[in-house]
Amino acid sequence: MTPLSKIAFVPLIALLACVIAYATVSPRSMGSLAHRVFASGSLARHSPPGRLEKLPPITFWAWERPEDMRYVSPDQAAIAFLAKTIYLHSPSADGVTGSSAIFTVRPRLQPLRVPHGVPLIAVIRIESGPEPRSAPAQQFISPLHDFSYSGAQRALLAEEVAALQSLPGISAVQIDFDAPASAHAFYAALLQDVRAKLSPFLPLSITALASWCIGDRWLDQLPPATIDEAVPMLFRMGPDAANVANFLHSNGNFPVAACRGSLGLSTDESLSRDLLTPEYSATFDARQNRIYIFAPHAWTPSDAEKILKEWQP
Repeated sequence: MTPLSKIAFVPLIALLACVIAYATVSPRSMGSLAHRVFASGSLARHSPPGRLEKLPPITFWAWERPEDMRYVSPDQAAIAFLAKTIYLHSPSADGVTGSSAIFTVRPRLQPLRVPHGVPLIAVIRIESGPEPRSAPAQQFISPLHDFSYSGAQRALLAEEVAALQSLPGISAVQIDFDAPASAHAFYAALLQDVRAKLSPFLPLSITALASWCIGDRWLDQLPPATIDEAVPMLFRMGPDAANVANFLHSNGNFPVAACRGSLGLSTDESLSRDLLTPEYSATFDARQNRIYIFAPHAWTPSDAEKILKEWQP
């Protein structure tokens, strides 16, 4: 080592000593500092490697109903549970900038029992329609509204979403929002706001209409690493189901990159079952994807066991 190198090396040692001492005295502050560095600096623009790799290939959706899933083995499947629902109000409902003016939050009201150690994905549903049993005079946005929220209003909403990361045992956050075309710009900005508020090591997942993964490619415009996956919802699609099935059978995968790693299926629809048959696997191998599975009724041990036997890669 040259004398010049030694001179440069001494301040570095001193800096490291200060950092270690600060972390020892105030570990919480150190963690907060690290989070701000990752969230605001260049590191936040790139996904830490393996952000989704620790999650099992099968995830059971546990929606708003009593669910006892203590039979699920933590090494076999994850559980994505509805944690809360947000009902969006009109941006100009009453001219107030507080959260009460732009959205209403409905927490999960049904019990959920899960085994210790199972990976949990907290799901937040965003609705642009009125909350059930809400006051008739309250103003809500319609699907044709331009979603013209201010940056401050959007930040309040992002904070509500990001708060899910403080729930015990959370391995990822997922947003479920069937955003109409008029809301794509708003949703894209919201996703970036949420990503900035989440730990850089926590995956951010969203559900996606099949059209977003095929023709309406607005997700391709998101900055890199904004989301870790977009889960194509391949059930309850109505008349479009046959077209989507033909597309996958003919093309082999979705053109939108964010949609290529996972699938949203349901136990009660034929397309979900067909996607895992040899007929489709020749061009589209569903078992190479992470699979989220919805059931129209409460999960039972036999239902879960059947899924794990038949649908695991």
